[in-house]
Amino acid sequence: GAVTTQFAAHNLSLIPPIPSDSIIHDNTCGNGNVTKLILQSPPSNIQIHATDIDQVFLDDLQSDVIKHGWPVSVSNQKSETLNFADDYFTHSITNIGIFFTSSAGLDGAKEVYRTLQPGGTAIVNCWEHVTWFLPLKLVHDATRNNAPYPAPPIGWSDGKQIQKIMREGGFKEEDIKVERSE
Repeated sequence: GAVTTQFAAHNLSLIPPIPSDSIIHDNTCGNGNVTKLILQSPPSNIQIHATDIDQVFLDDLQSDVIKHGWPVSVSNQKSETLNFADDYFTHSITNIGIFFTSSAGLDGAKEVYRTLQPGGTAIVNCWEHVTWFLPLKLVHDATRNNAPYPAPPIGWSDGKQIQKIMREGGFKEEDIKVERSE
């Protein structure tokens, strides 16, 4: 809801304006908060690929895409096994989703790196404290037919885990910048 939109807006404010002809990945897009923010003042001739594994969110976003004629392709894909070519995106934005990917976020980080063009921009963020974990797990357990819940690892609060997985995923330490946002 509003909090994830605030995270996305803050993170987008940290990068230069998105130029024309950009190819953007809204990874773990949910209902499209990142996509909608970018489209508030879109550069010309951009393409946005919005992916998530929650079909209800994707259907909601697809409805908006059709209604508004947005340059957005919506698809159901796991962040750890994307079907995009190597070096495809100019921008890859993973808003509040990396810690739900397998291998404590590493598999998601590797896919961000693989699909991002050299010199491209990646934004990856996570919660500092996961206070809502237990209620979501209980809902998941009650509604998902005993499917395993991807528990985020302990230790995201100091920023070291997100830096670690991004380095192990292929990003150079000098290219990683860590920010905090309320």
